[in-house]
Amino acid sequence: MKRKLVKQGLRALTLTIPSSWIEKNNLKPGDEVDLIEVDDSLTISTEKKQPSKEISVDISGLLPRLADRFMARAYQKGYDKIKVRFDEPELMLAIKNKVPELMGFEILNVGKKEIDIQVISTQLDLDFDTILRRAFLILMEMSKTCHDAWKNEDKKSLENIFHQDFDVNRFLYFCLRYLNKSQKMMSFGRSILYYQIESLEDLGDELKELGRQLAKIRVDKDILNILDKMNEMFRISYEFFYAPEKSKAVKAFKLNRDISSLINEVIITKNKDAVKAIISIEFSNRIIYHLTTMRLDTLKELSGNNS
Repeated sequence: MKRKLVKQGLRALTLTIPSSWIEKNNLKPGDEVDLIEVDDSLTISTEKKQPSKEISVDISGLLPRLADRFMARAYQKGYDKIKVRFDEPELMLAIKNKVPELMGFEILNVGKKEIDIQVISTQLDLDFDTILRRAFLILMEMSKTCHDAWKNEDKKSLENIFHQDFDVNRFLYFCLRYLNKSQKMMSFGRSILYYQIESLEDLGDELKELGRQLAKIRVDKDILNILDKMNEMFRISYEFFYAPEKSKAVKAFKLNRDISSLINEVIITKNKDAVKAIISIEFSNRIIYHLTTMRLDTLKELSGNNS
């Protein structure tokens, strides 16, 4: 629809808001709305209180791992109350073990064949950008630990990386839930950001596996060199994600190319356990590199305007 701008005062312009949108969002004179400016677009939004989403399911016959995945997805998709029926105690245990990773969720009732989970606070007082950045920093620390702990033959630190992955899951699950429930406009692009966060969750799992694999093998200078370069690329890609610059994109690309070349050179000379670690590094490296490529469209230098 189109609206004409009406002059008000010396410099201000006003426009009318469709009555259907006002009624849908239950707005009245004096209420506040958010104005979000993205390039040449201006979006008007309101954080209208959304109705509670509930779901009741029977997971009997599923494997515990699939029960775990169901809980993660139900949380991410924005359900506020979940009633789960089950036929085996292993399924109930999988649900109970997953809830601590779901920020704001609590178990309200556990019976012999069912369990009730609910969001205690519908408005979690958490900032999306802060939580996402925190997840980034933990992932970078996990990657650095893989290098430093292995170099220092600190097997215990490598085996304990999974504790950090627990926090990564909590933060990234919250971010995915936020994207599904929030009505706010995302300058990055909601679908692209969602995919990026999903990839970061995969990265946490892979770094956890990498730590486990490295704890089994002796320190190898070739693999250590690859890890060092991957950590450098992670740092540059993280910086690019929050402050895109052409020089950082180019450097990340060159590092990714060097890492891929080094992996191809050394993988044929290593034993089975070392190869497993190299495969984890290669997968992690692919995810980290996409932190740069997914934001190339935000580079101001590409527009030809360097001012």
